[in-house]
Amino acid sequence: MDLRGNVLIAIFLYCALFVRNTSADLSYSVPEEMRPGSIVGNIAKDLGLEVEKLFKRKARIETEDQQYCDIDLKTGNLVIRERIDREELCGEKVSCTLKTELILENPLEVHRISLLIQDINDNSPVFPKETIKLEISESAVKGARYRVNDAHDADVGHNVVKQYILEKNNNFVLSVRDDTSGSKNVELVLDKELDRETEQNVHLVMVAVDGGNPQRSGTAAIQITVLDANDNAPVFEQAVYKADVPENAALGTVVLTVSASDADEGVNGDVIYEFSRISDKAKKVFTLDSKTGEIKVSGALDFESNSHYEMRIDAKDGYGLSSDCRLMIEITDINDNA
Repeated sequence: MDLRGNVLIAIFLYCALFVRNTSADLSYSVPEEMRPGSIVGNIAKDLGLEVEKLFKRKARIETEDQQYCDIDLKTGNLVIRERIDREELCGEKVSCTLKTELILENPLEVHRISLLIQDINDNSPVFPKETIKLEISESAVKGARYRVNDAHDADVGHNVVKQYILEKNNNFVLSVRDDTSGSKNVELVLDKELDRETEQNVHLVMVAVDGGNPQRSGTAAIQITVLDANDNAPVFEQAVYKADVPENAALGTVVLTVSASDADEGVNGDVIYEFSRISDKAKKVFTLDSKTGEIKVSGALDFESNSHYEMRIDAKDGYGLSSDCRLMIEITDINDNA
């Protein structure tokens, strides 16, 4: 047998004697926002390890990204090292899992540990704007509908927005319907005709309430200016826009252009565009031209940190009638990691 064969056998025997890879996995479920030092579970007990040997075997927790947990070598407890914000870690994903590993030496053992991060109701519903401005003709008939932007809650599950309440008033009632994307279509419905001669401005308050315990709420003021007639809302060419963008796209790169048309003339037919729902991460990397509907790259994209963005865009005419569309952007991977 040649020298190379002897070396390979020696390496194999060494691994057989001194290296032991384990398939034991642990899973824990913890609420977000636990204080540093909080105990998740006793991994020594759950894996059948001797606590007194943890220090000698250089037991440690390792993770590819930020390390949120650590092991207490005196007790074998897995403890929270840094506060975990579920929304920051996983965004709006339904399931949020933090993966880490327990490493021991002499012999080498690797145990995979999964932490399922549970959502707590730590966010209140937020409307895109604190004040919603509408201009409605006094000729509007009973039953006329006026869409307003729904509120967004960064929490998930039962902690999302569940209910909308409109302050009692003389002219409007609220209509709330679930749309096909899972959001809510919120509309003011004219219940009693407006009279500009007696009331030129109507002030309303709308409240969004989530399903948490205790509940959280967000409020928007609605300012309605009563004027004389606008018949058509802008209509987007597409209800849903989709685009793929490479992660190395240069600043200023045009992602796509949304377009809506309005059958009215003059100011009533002038269309402006704005984001009606967009995450903080998306705000940092995309901009929208309010006049042209052009969406451009404005920040550094990274497939590894965020590969999908979804937002809503409003098209409004000169006197407040509006419609919206969905925009979904996929970031494509570039081989930029060795």
